[in-house]
Formats: sequence, C-alpha cells, structure tokens
Amino acid sequence: MRIARADHFVLTVRDIDATVEWYRTVLGMRPVVFGGGRRALAFGTQKFNLHEAGRELEPKAAVPTPGSADLCLISAVPLDEVRAHLHTLGVRVELGPVARTGATGPITSVYLRDPDQNLIEISAYDAGRPQAPDPYDLLPPVPTITLTSDDVADGMVLDARHVHDGLGGGNQSPGLSWTGAPEAARGYAVTCYDPDAPTGSGFWHWLLLGLPADCTGLPTDVGSSAGTQLPTGAFHLRNDFGHHAYGGAYPPAGDPEHRYLFAVHALDTENLGLQPDSPAGYAGFVLTAHTIARGVLRPTFRRD
Repeated sequence: MRIARADHFVLTVRDIDATVEWYRTVLGMRPVVFGGGRRALAFGTQKFNLHEAGRELEPKAAVPTPGSADLCLISAVPLDEVRAHLHTLGVRVELGPVARTGATGPITSVYLRDPDQNLIEISAYDAGRPQAPDPYDLLPPVPTITLTSDDVADGMVLDARHVHDGLGGGNQSPGLSWTGAPEAARGYAVTCYDPDAPTGSGFWHWLLLGLPADCTGLPTDVGSSAGTQLPTGAFHLRNDFGHHAYGGAYPPAGDPEHRYLFAVHALDTENLGLQPDSPAGYAGFVLTAHTIARGVLRPTFRRD
C-alpha cells in the first residue's frame, strides 16, 4: 500500500452559498458543480466537497459538525501578498506570521476563520517551494517489481560514491537487483530522476535502455560513460548533464533535501524506438506508454 496524496475533503457547513462566496473571494478557490447538483470548491489538484449541516450525504463522518475543521493550505503567492489581500478584504488574522512545520519542511503561517469558524492556516514554505510530487504516483498504476540494492535504499542518504564528481563524489551508479517482473516483460530500462530539481521539469540523471528480458540486475558503476559493463544491446540516453552516462547527485547549494528515484521499468517491447540522443523528457513519455511493471528506490541527498 502506498498513498500518493489527498484528493478531496468534505466540509460540513451551515450555509453553502456563504461558504462558496467566502472561499472564492478570500482564498481564490473555484466553485464547481458536479454529480447532479452537488457543490465543491476546487484549488490546485484538490477540492472541498460541501455538505449542508442536517442534509449530509451518505456515507458521512460520525459527527459532521460545522466549525470542527482545522486545515493548512499552501499559498501559491508570497505570504506578504496574502496578508495584504486579507487586509484589503478586512479579514482578521487571528495569529501570525508564525513558524510552523509542514509536511515536507519548515513553513511560515497565518491563521484565520471561515464563516463556520473553521480554523484556516495559510502557509508558505520557507525554502520557497514545497516538495514536488513523486512523479510515479501521478502515472497510471502498474504492478510492483521488487527492487533492491546494496548501495542505496528508500530514505537513505546517498553515499559519496554516487554523488557527482563536481562535488567531490565518485559519480558511480549504484548496483541494482530486481525480481518479480511479469512473464510478459520483453526488456527493461533503468532510470534515475530528481523531481526536486528547481527546473519545473525535474532532472534526469540516468537513462539506460535496451536491457534484455533475462537481465535481473546491474553492478555498481555500470553507468560509466565507458559502457564496458553494459549487457549486449544496452545503451545510455543523454542525461540532463548532457552525457551518455550516469550523473551523480548535484543539487544547488542550500536547497532542501532532494530525492533520487532509481527505477527499473519492465517493458512490453524489446525496442522503444529511441536513440542515444532522444530527449530525456520524450523518453520518459515513451517509457510510461510501454511500462507493465516498475520498482523504485528513493534515496536522498542534500548539499550543505
């Protein structure tokens, strides 16, 4: 089991019209109507479904009560702009700005109340941005391959051997082994992707394609540009450093912790139709279309 994100919450309110107007005016949420007249408030990729107190839909919470919610919402604009906007509207800030801890790091928050007296915390991440979503949580789900390594593990800080040589590291790809792929697998690809790079599109550190169907692992440093340890037919795509090889972790100085997603993709084809200089983003698109199972390890690294 792996929960990816929250999709929606239900707010039980005394007056749906008043709630919709407040959240639209004060917080910039978008009113939506769905399911034969039900009403909701959309923001980002989530929404609040609205139930009128005493007329809730089944199933519902055991004690649906207006004013019982305590919510933290991340602002898309700087907190100074939030405070100025609230001041213009005459909305009272009950507390803040104050330091708090968000789901992925330190935040600064202000607190206010909605028409039902729910506590609404509006926050901004002190690092300037929240942690990016895990891209594999946003793709169509596929069966899981068991991926293991003697070099890296989920949540483990990358050893210097796997950090870029520009930071004094060894620039070696980690050894990987996998089991449990479907019998229908016709080949494999192995990638390393950093979703936390401040680019708007992440950063590809490693794209290794053309691994045969009988391949069940790779030794440490197989990602070397020399390619001497690659299985027959396997080849590297150009990574975002511009090299046909593995490129180690190299986050900006002072940036929050980055995740490095080492993935093995079981494919339904022996040939993806990609070339060594195919763009990494396009390769990711093609990989998704042909992946029938996947295993992922998520070590981390932060540059002080």
